[in-house]
Amino acid sequence: MSTIPTPADVFHRQARPLLAPEPHNPLTDPPFRLLWEQGINGARLLVHTKLVALTLATNADWVTGRIPDDAQPRLGRLVDLTRLDTGLVVASLTFLEQRGWIRREDRRRRWNVADIRLTVPGPIMRRLLKQARADRADRS
Repeated sequence: MSTIPTPADVFHRQARPLLAPEPHNPLTDPPFRLLWEQGINGARLLVHTKLVALTLATNADWVTGRIPDDAQPRLGRLVDLTRLDTGLVVASLTFLEQRGWIRREDRRRRWNVADIRLTVPGPIMRRLLKQARADRADRS
């Protein structure tokens, strides 16, 4: 038996967990999109990757961070809004997906038809929530 993974094995394998370990509670936690944008702005990303990420966030709901089906920014629209080359937008989306900042509902779908969901990597979400709770305690 061979232990070398096939391309299909690599495709189906998740590099890292994409969602935060604890679910976001919109009743007690700060708005998800606020946390997501703070995380993106604090992350060490290339400028064009941050631009693509923040452009994605403009379509998301403030409280839940969900992008409605009718507001899904497809690849062509992201290229138009960011004025970046198609290759840079695709590379940025792929990078954000690999690092756990976004998720496609179906990874087999291309970026021009895929539905995108904002996610926050677990360690970053824990840090953001801890910081938000400390800020709330300081104001009290």
